[in-house]
Amino acid sequence: MARPASEQTALWVLRKLREGGYEALFAGGCVRDQLLGAPCTDYDVATNASPKQVRGLFRHVLMVGAKFGVAMVVHRGQVVEVVTFRSDETYSDGRRPDRVTFSTAREDALRRDFTINGMFYDPIAKKVIDYVDGQEDLQARILRTIGSPEQRFDEDYLRLIRAVRFAARLDFRIDPATEAALAANADKIVSISGERVFDELRKMLSNTSAVRSLADLQRFGLMQHIVPELFDADDHWPAAMQRAEKIGHYADFLLTLAALLLELPSRVIGRICRRWGASNETRLALQWIAKHGGDWQAAPNWPLCKIKRLLAYGQFDRLCLLWLAIEELDTGQTDYHQLLRKKIASIDPDQIAPPPLVSGEDLLGLGLSESPKLGRILNKLYDAQLNEELKSRRTALAEARRMVTEAAAPNA
Repeated sequence: MARPASEQTALWVLRKLREGGYEALFAGGCVRDQLLGAPCTDYDVATNASPKQVRGLFRHVLMVGAKFGVAMVVHRGQVVEVVTFRSDETYSDGRRPDRVTFSTAREDALRRDFTINGMFYDPIAKKVIDYVDGQEDLQARILRTIGSPEQRFDEDYLRLIRAVRFAARLDFRIDPATEAALAANADKIVSISGERVFDELRKMLSNTSAVRSLADLQRFGLMQHIVPELFDADDHWPAAMQRAEKIGHYADFLLTLAALLLELPSRVIGRICRRWGASNETRLALQWIAKHGGDWQAAPNWPLCKIKRLLAYGQFDRLCLLWLAIEELDTGQTDYHQLLRKKIASIDPDQIAPPPLVSGEDLLGLGLSESPKLGRILNKLYDAQLNEELKSRRTALAEARRMVTEAAAPNA
C-alpha cells in the first residue's frame, strides 16, 4: 500500500512537471506546516497540467479524482497528490463542485477553505506565493475562511469540523465571522456522509488537542448533530467530557471515543458505528469497553480466570486507563487501580491465555456427545486452568472425566 510522500519524492514530482513545461508548486497543508516550523507528513503538488497531461509524464498514476483535477502519482511506494489549478462552480450537494474549470494558481487559491491552507510554495526559488493573506493569519494565529465563511461552508459542510480541528491542533483562535458561520450552519453537518465525519473525528481525537476540539464541537452545536445520543440525557455529555479530559492527553483515538460513548447501551454504540461506517473491529472494541466500564471497583477482587480473560483481550490496556480515570473522578484516589495492577504484576504472561489442556475432542473421546454441555464443561475446565487449579494435562483429563460422568448422571 502506497504511503504519503516525503518532501524528496514530492520535489521529484514537481521537478518532472516543470521539465515537462508546466507550472508546479507545493500547496496546502505542507506549506502551512513548513511556515510554522512543524513536521509535515504529506506533500501535495498543484500544477497547470491537467490530469491527462500528468498521466503522460509519469509511469504510475491513479486517476481516481481526475474529474475534479486530481491525479495520484505513485513513486517508489509513495503517493503524491497532484492537483490541477482550478476554479469551482456551484456546489449543489454541500460536498463537491458540480463542475470545475482548470484555471490559474490565484483562482485555485481563492477556492480553497482557510487562508492558512491556501498558500503555495516554490521550493526551487524558495518563495511563498500567498494570494489570501495566509502568512498574516499564521502570524496572528487566526483561523479564517478564504472569502465568505457562509460560501466556503456551503461548498463543503465537512469544513465545519475541519475548522474546529485545525484551530484546536494549531491552538489558533477562530475569527468572529467564521465562528458565527460555524454556529449558524452546524445542523448542515448531517448532510455529510458518516464515513467522512468519522475520518475527521479520527484525526481530531488522535491529537493532544482532542479535548479542545470536543469542547468546540459542542460549543458551536456540531456535536449535538454528530452524536445526538450523547445529549439524550442531561448528564451524558458533561460526564463524557469529564472522562475525555482525563484521557485526552494520550492522543488515542479509540480510547477517547470509548470515554465519550461509555455510558451508552451496546445497541446504541452499534448504531453509531454503523452510521459512521466504522469497522466491526472498532465497534466490538467500543462495545466491549462499555460493557466493562463500570467494573473498576470489582475487578481487583475477581478470580484469576476472569482477570486473565480480560487481559487476553486486545483492549484491556485502554480499559484499564479508563478505569483509572473513572476512579479518580469518582473518588479522587487510585486505590482500586493500584490493587489491580499489583494482582496483574503477579501473573506469568505465558499463563494469561495458555493453550487449553483439554479439547472438545477429548470430551467426545470420554463419551460426551455434541451438546451445549460440552461447551460448558470446556469453559469450566479452562477457567480452572486459568485459576491455576489444573496445571497438567493428566490432572485436567481426570477432572474432565469426573465432569463427564457427572453430566451423564440421570438428574444432571
